[in-house]
Amino acid sequence: MIRRPLALRAAGLAIGPLLVLGVLMLGPVPRSAHAQATGYGTLANPDLSRVTEENPANRESAADADRPRSTPGVSQAGPVDPHTYVLGPGDVLRLELWGRLVRSALLEVSPEGKIFLAGTGPVQVSGHTLEWAQSYVARKVGEMFRDVNCDLRLERVRRFRVFVSGEVARPGAVEVTPVTRASEAVSAAGLNPGASTRNITLRHRDGSAQRVDLQRSADVGRQEFDPTLLDGDMLVVPVATRFVYVKGAVARAARYDLAPGDSLSTLLELSGGLLPSAANDGALLVRFRAPTVRESLWLEVPKVLNGETDVPLQDGDQVFFFFTANFHDVPSVSIYGEVMRPGSYPITLGQSRLSELVRWGGGFTPMANAAAVILVRVPTDSAGKANAEFERLARMSRQEMTESEYAKFETRLSEQKNVFRVDMTPPREDRPATDPLLAGGDIVRVNPLVLSVRVEGEVRHPGLVDYVSGGSLGNYIDSAGGFTERAATGAVRVSRSLTGQVIPAASVRDIQPGDFIWVPERRDIEAWNIFRDVITVAAQLAVVVVAFRR
Repeated sequence: MIRRPLALRAAGLAIGPLLVLGVLMLGPVPRSAHAQATGYGTLANPDLSRVTEENPANRESAADADRPRSTPGVSQAGPVDPHTYVLGPGDVLRLELWGRLVRSALLEVSPEGKIFLAGTGPVQVSGHTLEWAQSYVARKVGEMFRDVNCDLRLERVRRFRVFVSGEVARPGAVEVTPVTRASEAVSAAGLNPGASTRNITLRHRDGSAQRVDLQRSADVGRQEFDPTLLDGDMLVVPVATRFVYVKGAVARAARYDLAPGDSLSTLLELSGGLLPSAANDGALLVRFRAPTVRESLWLEVPKVLNGETDVPLQDGDQVFFFFTANFHDVPSVSIYGEVMRPGSYPITLGQSRLSELVRWGGGFTPMANAAAVILVRVPTDSAGKANAEFERLARMSRQEMTESEYAKFETRLSEQKNVFRVDMTPPREDRPATDPLLAGGDIVRVNPLVLSVRVEGEVRHPGLVDYVSGGSLGNYIDSAGGFTERAATGAVRVSRSLTGQVIPAASVRDIQPGDFIWVPERRDIEAWNIFRDVITVAAQLAVVVVAFRR
């Protein structure tokens, strides 16, 4: 009878301080979490105690039942910075205690911006940083308890609305979080064409404002120009009306919005800086003193780069950076076909010749047709007006052209030729050496030697005939079976494989490998048409004779 009250009194002495400590620290919390954290809930709910002791998984499920779920769709670029994260209504904090007292509880910031700590009362945390709240709670726990450690961390970020207006496709409210940046809200609203991306105004509820420069943030990585958002913020996107230009040897030559405080260094930063090919001997700043009156200012590039010359920019300023001539320019040509080492080779303009290229390529193979090397040259005509004139004449018929226009058209047509045949065989007395200078981009093709002659047209067996050195035109026609009855023997033509010229057979001295012999068909002659033409001519002559006699 005496021992039982003593046991109950001893149990009360052990449990009482924990009960008081829990109530003083955290006030009302969900029953299951409160019971598990303090340990005295086991007396009030023995069934729950038995379940959690027997099955740890059930114990975790019971605790999770009172835990808020993470807000879906919230993504962060990195950990929250307690120094800069500002708390507000809807944020959920987790307080952890360990040491002589073990406790875990959730604290949600109320719509008034407060959390409640029993023993301390409501604490206004809205508008303060997470670091401030951590320091405040740690100090209060240290004042009330000894040998108890605490940690206050952010469990879930809140959602709130900001407003986007101005030059956006969908003005109005946008739902964001404290880790959302201004660029994300503007992107959700959609920028209109012509909207300024460098002069966006971010207005806070306390009346303060700051400039948002999305282009500088995106192109340069300056995140201070793309701040995170606070409850009740308003973003105002204006129309872009003032511009500066940078042209020439920069990474991003373009037109840029002019923002307050812009200078040459800002423009270089936005344009990605100078290219390695930029000339260091000077740059040019063109500025308008009046709407139609301009002035030019020469700049020293080294001083611009080191910040010694950092001219403030004005609306309409244009900055020109120049290129270094022939910067890292290596002219090259290519040779393919019947050479020992085909490929591309660098050349020296004005010095390198075709024979040198053949030598660099290891010389001709035994099957190379050195008498018909093909040189393809890219046209370098940059006269736009001349090209336009040529295109106009090309659309006209011969009858529509004047004599001067036709002569001009023929000249321009000859200039368009960019494929040349070069004879690289050893020079003879009747043929001087041909060794043209090479130009950048030239392509040389060495075709294989064709040991045949093609005979087509009115011959009995048209096709390829074996080439015989010194063979005459008649020999090749005989090898093709001779003329047919309908052959126009006096109109035979030969197309040269070397030059592509078509010449009459009577002018051909010798046949070369690859030549093309064409025997045309004799035209049919109708007797009636000849008789009619004779009568017509005779009648006209008779009329002329009679007229003279009178």
